[in-house]
Amino acid sequence: MALPFSKSQIVRLGEHLTKADEPSDEDLAALAQLLLAYDDTLGSALEVVRRLGFEPTSRVKNTGTILEKLARHGGSWLKSIQDLAGMRIVLNGDRTDQDEAVMVITQAFGASAREPKIIDRRSQPSQGYRAVHVIVYPDGIPVEIQVRTRWQHEWADMFEKLADLIGRGIRYGEPPVHWWHTIEREVMEETPERAASSRQIYDLAYELREFMVQSAVSLSNLIDALEKVEAFEANDHEAELQALWDDVRAGLADLREEMSGMTPVSEQGDLGSVGS
Repeated sequence: MALPFSKSQIVRLGEHLTKADEPSDEDLAALAQLLLAYDDTLGSALEVVRRLGFEPTSRVKNTGTILEKLARHGGSWLKSIQDLAGMRIVLNGDRTDQDEAVMVITQAFGASAREPKIIDRRSQPSQGYRAVHVIVYPDGIPVEIQVRTRWQHEWADMFEKLADLIGRGIRYGEPPVHWWHTIEREVMEETPERAASSRQIYDLAYELREFMVQSAVSLSNLIDALEKVEAFEANDHEAELQALWDDVRAGLADLREEMSGMTPVSEQGDLGSVGS
């Protein structure tokens, strides 16, 4: 299924969606039509990947995610986006298996009018995120295939949930979202001593969020280092590697435990949430 609009029309649609305070029904209908084309192409790409023996999960980006991306990257982003339609493969193997999977997928889509594109986010991670992305072009429409090892996936799943709690911008290297403005007026109505105490609690809670992001990125770096070693010399360091993988498990568990008691920033608006 071909795209229903030209690139210039898609750019104009993206600009309309970016500039409008509230997207018009006409623009939302056009976006839905565009996503339908991506969904159709994704379905055909899934059939190819499944025949290769993989069991991918898949999705076409929803309207809310697209509007968030447009606000961040601008209207012209809509014509060049490569992951409107995407699927994910999580391997129960190491980096060697990951490289082999990427090669098999690339070959399977090699006859398309446009050659597949490989983006290796292991060597160029984004705020700790690592995987290999293969962009394929069935019908000339880009479909992103994320190929992850189990550990890369476990880390990414944890970090995505952390971003939902403390601010989606941490995925791009931005600091956690502040929420002091939502409680400042209430705090200022208290006694000076109580207000100072509340501010101190808030600052410490914010520092904890910053520390969690730093810890998560460091954990990703450790996972990457261990996977590299396993791919080349695992037999020489089996005991040491096992101990370090135990540290990875413990680190992921600690972060998830800390996250379980947190309130999303968007829902924080009273003093009881300051330390959550």
